[in-house]
Amino acid sequence: MEALVLAKAVERAGGRDEEVAKPKAPQRSRGVKRVEALLAAAEQVFAEVGYGAASMNAIAQRAGAPIGSLYQFFPNKAVLGGALVERYATDLIETWQAACAPVRPGDWAGFANVLLDATLDCIIRHAAFGTLDEAQVQFQLHPGSHQEFEVALAALLAAKAGDAPEADVKVVAIVALQILKSAYALERGGGGSEIKREMALIMRSYFEAKLGSGGGMPPK
Repeated sequence: MEALVLAKAVERAGGRDEEVAKPKAPQRSRGVKRVEALLAAAEQVFAEVGYGAASMNAIAQRAGAPIGSLYQFFPNKAVLGGALVERYATDLIETWQAACAPVRPGDWAGFANVLLDATLDCIIRHAAFGTLDEAQVQFQLHPGSHQEFEVALAALLAAKAGDAPEADVKVVAIVALQILKSAYALERGGGGSEIKREMALIMRSYFEAKLGSGGGMPPK
């Protein structure tokens, strides 16, 4: 797997935002494997203790690597966390695209179900997804990811919504993302399949009200 290279990573230090270096891209297969091992270790540590409490030393120890090796590829924790966030964002968007592609235009029940399933499956697949998502606002890890989600989801909705105005679809995508985040929080709290069905119903009803039958927002 290719090494992830962030366009920008930001770390909050001393009450101000500081731009930090990009992660170093490994040049050989051995380096690629080492980066994968470091990212896997970071994911485990972040999932266990949270982003704020995690240390670079703990991550290096979990990977069985010298601390210098970790800093060679990831100059600080913000860059390391940002690399994972970027990886998660890419996987989530690709999962959405694959799951929603077969859904017929206007089938908002089917769209809501596969979108919710795909989101929860992807989050569960990545152990540190939740804690890093919560840390993004405070620590500015890959700050463009939420906008990427909005753009990707709006494109998927537009493909199923006929002639719905672009501005309307964008608003629906933003609201749908908040519903998906709530669904994950409830699922993590032990809501189970009943909560999942109710959240899918909420999304379906919202999509039908806003984008169904010709698309577009209803008149105010």
